[in-house]
Amino acid sequence: MMQSIIKKKKVLVPIFFRGHLGRLRSVLSGIRDDSRLELQIMVATSRAYGSFFTHIRHSEPRNRSVALRWYVKARALGLASAFCPGILARYDPLVRHTTDEGFRIDSRVSFFLDGGVSSTMAKSVGMGIIEIVDEMSRLKPDIVLVNGDRFEMMAVAIAAAYLNIPIAHHEGGDISGTIDESVRHAITKFSHIHLTATARSRERVMQMGEDPRFIFTVGSPTIDALLRIDFSKQEGILPGIDPDEPYLVVLMHPVTTERDEDNLRTAASVLEVLERLRMPTAVIAGNSDAHSRIVGPLIAEWKENKKPAYAVVTKLLRPDRFMRLLAGTACAIGNSSSFIREGAYLGTPAVLVGSRQHGRERGKNVREVAADPDAIEAGVREQIAHGRYQSDSMFGDGRAAERIVEILATAEPPIQKTFHDMNCH
Repeated sequence: MMQSIIKKKKVLVPIFFRGHLGRLRSVLSGIRDDSRLELQIMVATSRAYGSFFTHIRHSEPRNRSVALRWYVKARALGLASAFCPGILARYDPLVRHTTDEGFRIDSRVSFFLDGGVSSTMAKSVGMGIIEIVDEMSRLKPDIVLVNGDRFEMMAVAIAAAYLNIPIAHHEGGDISGTIDESVRHAITKFSHIHLTATARSRERVMQMGEDPRFIFTVGSPTIDALLRIDFSKQEGILPGIDPDEPYLVVLMHPVTTERDEDNLRTAASVLEVLERLRMPTAVIAGNSDAHSRIVGPLIAEWKENKKPAYAVVTKLLRPDRFMRLLAGTACAIGNSSSFIREGAYLGTPAVLVGSRQHGRERGKNVREVAADPDAIEAGVREQIAHGRYQSDSMFGDGRAAERIVEILATAEPPIQKTFHDMNCH
């Protein structure tokens, strides 16, 4: 008798920015290695690779003449990649890092418009849906795993929903502030399986009328990644930073729901504190959300004009190097969720500046202050004096990927969603 062949469930995972890769690495490996599943990876790159004239028409660069040269080069690379797919791995960091980690890229979509303003974010989502729909129609996944609250994931969720592809959403129910929180909750309402990081987040998803049978508390796979890093290897972590001496880490993302002036003031306040403290500092560039064209250039001008010998400014860090940097810092300053999530497990003293993470669950390692130089300085000095905190496993125990893979392999939610009333009167 011939043994029946069991069809593998195809799981599509979009990796659209550098944080996704580091955050989901254990999940990607788990899906790839599970005999019941087939991993499909979709990456997103600049729209300049895929369309020259559309990119010119809709992008809003700070300097169009300078940007034009990059657009021409990018389009040439995009055309060349049709004959030599590996060429983008030499020029695009996300493509390179994904393949360097040993993962096969099954799909690439041209997504991001240049500009770092609200309109380019919205247009990127709208145009991105078109390519994502085409690629999903080609790949025919059985389920799509969406992570977090980024605007790119909204495009993925909309495309999958209208194609009747079940969506599994990780990190639903979190509080994250800015436009990201609205995106997160919207994705929750599109999704069929909910993989929450904490029990409190599970309760919030239930409050939103989701089916309790398909809401699972799994933890955060970023904790899985931390357990696989050898933190004793700190040498050469970042040129200019001596891991044996106290140093600071700064990571400031723009806040999309605030004005240019507010973002400018927040970033300027942090830079002023760095000048007061004059400690060795690693300043890491933030994301490309709206107002990034304000925050990024301000940091670049500060570096150029002030020439602070104590500061190293870098745009890209591989996930492991960033985690080692975060693990060894005397204090992390800014508004990154990594200070909350990974910072809690690492016991990293952190000062959250401004409103971006307001209301989010956090451990004892975090101090939240207003975007005022005096308040920031006081918070940083307090955290440095305190030193490292005890490791807190509130965001995971290192087995999140194991749980997520099992749920993806076995859960079969109905494609038609219904609202589950909690009978609150």
